[in-house]
Amino acid sequence: MVDEPEHGTSWVTNELSGTVAGSVVQAGSIRQLVLSPAAPRQALPVPRQLPPAVRDFAGRDDQLARLDDLLLAHDENRPGALVISALDGTAGVGKTALAVQWAHRVEHHFPDGTLFANLRGYGPSAPVHPSSVLTSFLHVLGIEEDRVPGEPDAQVSLYRSLLAGRRVLVLLDNAGTADQVRPLLPGSPGCLVLVTSRVTLTGLLVAEAASQLTLNLFSQEEAHVLLRRILGSARVAAEPEAVASLVEVCARLPLALRIAATRIATRRHTSVAEIVADIVADRTGLDVLSSSQDGGSAVRTVFDWSYTGLAGEHARLFRRLGLHPGAEFGVPAAAAVAGVDVATAYRQLEALAEVHLVEPVGGRRYRLHDLLHAYAAHRAELDDDPAHRHEARAGLFSWYAGTARAADRLVFPGLEAPAVELPPSGPELPLTDRSAALAWLTTEQVNLTAVLRAATEHRAHEAALVLAGAARFFSLRERASWSVRFEAESLGLAAARAVRNRAAEALLLGFRGDTLADLGRWDAAEADFRRQLELADELGDTVRQQVAFSGLGQVLFLQQRYAEAREFYRRALPPARRAGGGRPEAVVECNLSRISVQLGEFEQAREHAERELVLRREAADRVGEAYALCDVAVALQGLHAHDAAIEYAGQAVTLYRALAGTEALLAQALETAATSLEHAGDLTRAARSLAEAAALLGNLDAARAETLYRRALELESAAEPG
Repeated sequence: MVDEPEHGTSWVTNELSGTVAGSVVQAGSIRQLVLSPAAPRQALPVPRQLPPAVRDFAGRDDQLARLDDLLLAHDENRPGALVISALDGTAGVGKTALAVQWAHRVEHHFPDGTLFANLRGYGPSAPVHPSSVLTSFLHVLGIEEDRVPGEPDAQVSLYRSLLAGRRVLVLLDNAGTADQVRPLLPGSPGCLVLVTSRVTLTGLLVAEAASQLTLNLFSQEEAHVLLRRILGSARVAAEPEAVASLVEVCARLPLALRIAATRIATRRHTSVAEIVADIVADRTGLDVLSSSQDGGSAVRTVFDWSYTGLAGEHARLFRRLGLHPGAEFGVPAAAAVAGVDVATAYRQLEALAEVHLVEPVGGRRYRLHDLLHAYAAHRAELDDDPAHRHEARAGLFSWYAGTARAADRLVFPGLEAPAVELPPSGPELPLTDRSAALAWLTTEQVNLTAVLRAATEHRAHEAALVLAGAARFFSLRERASWSVRFEAESLGLAAARAVRNRAAEALLLGFRGDTLADLGRWDAAEADFRRQLELADELGDTVRQQVAFSGLGQVLFLQQRYAEAREFYRRALPPARRAGGGRPEAVVECNLSRISVQLGEFEQAREHAERELVLRREAADRVGEAYALCDVAVALQGLHAHDAAIEYAGQAVTLYRALAGTEALLAQALETAATSLEHAGDLTRAARSLAEAAALLGNLDAARAETLYRRALELESAAEPG
């Protein structure tokens, strides 16, 4: 249903609109305040996002020298030269370790910061969309979440503008394709980009003139250097033949060597030869990582041996982590899938980290290398019976769904969600306010989508329904994320139909209809709202009837088919009144007022807006009240009653200033006030209102902000004497 511009509900629009930052334009020249070329450049934070370097990094001298040559090219500051290097190699060969090691060595050459992102091009979860990475980068570069543009192109533009003229190192790990990388490339010299991938990113080599560096298996000497650093020179020198056999068993693959050597280091009174014999004897014959006796087979052999040396509780947690559909997870999620408390899960994860079976990534979060993830899933299939695997997955799905629902209630208080009972599972997180809830949803967004897909696959329909309903937080994020919301709501609808929950189906049809309308898919949105109306009629659900009629009106309104849209909103009024509470009826009156304005029927627009204002006040909807005040002002402008319009718009501005999260709406109210101030001849106040509106919209809608700036300048010039 159209309430405020561009989004389906006023709640979502308000959440997207940002926080008022006290940017009132005071007396003085508009040009000096907002357009002065001599204005100092805004100081940005200096992010240092690199993960910790490997403590006992070994070898790769030639590759480090090649990367140092890149730095030399960067320091030469050739005109137009953005230096890009693509580092490729097979899984487990140490691409990330090398890239992070080098980046730590040279980051002092980049005084403006170091950015890092794992693009998840390969692994159990879906690749990260560039827009999500851009949002994260913009945050650490000082852009508040509510001021990040929604459109991917605008995000790229803002990102490149922030980095222009600065020296920043950007490390993009585990890229899947060149297209995933391109939006993350700075647009001007001064920055250096290092990309790692399992494949040769030919598109970057050709179109962006990136240099290529391929990482192969360790040489014999590099393998021995690593073993000396982990085991000690004396132990390696004492058993040269056994050490050579260990290198052969591990196929010179760094990941396999590191895991094997770390475990050997803990067994001080056992010879290397005995341990190599154990590794060979532990071959299971089950080649889950490779179909031939190559490096993948060696990895499996080392994994088997390392796994069998784990304590029982540690081995159990490791297996259960293979059932988690994402590669990265927090301690509470590990506790949920293992059925233990948080303290126990943390202790066991640290034990697994000590033998390099999981990798700490900070913030009490961990990551499984995708080879280890595949192996852990294999061990779960091999060592746990189906009932225990089902119980572990069900606990994980319920924990994610229950936590997502708790977060959703804080982010969208008072809005409906699928009414589904979930069994208690896992630790309860202390989500005390909206900020904490939104932070958790944002951190877990990749996992939430992966868990929803897995819940659907394993027919955990109740958890899928809840997760689908909670996916509306994606509407607060970049536009590229809206397609993820569409997928989630589609999976939720499939789950609702599978369990014949028609009430949940009707609710989710409205959710998905709004998403489709926001995506501009009019026909599909109309089909969802019509099906929702059919179900609402069958169920006798007046709330869903009102939502469906309003949704159909929204689809037509967004296509500028105003007369047709009005008919649906008129049909929405009776069920809105029966639903009670005031707000549903206010939403309908709001849209009828806006439609009347578009049709030039300003007296009707005023009547609808005044009814809306009464209903908003009765419902104690302060944001809605401010919006209704603006609706009245717009209608009065059409009636040429500009003095009254200034009064109503001024009340809206005052109210918005007291409400956090209404930045875009405050800008709209200021622009409305400026229109009537200009008609009333008060050009100075009109110019200041437009300048403030432009400042508020700076990172939300750059094109609109520029238009308002120019109009403010024109009005200021017209107001000057002579």
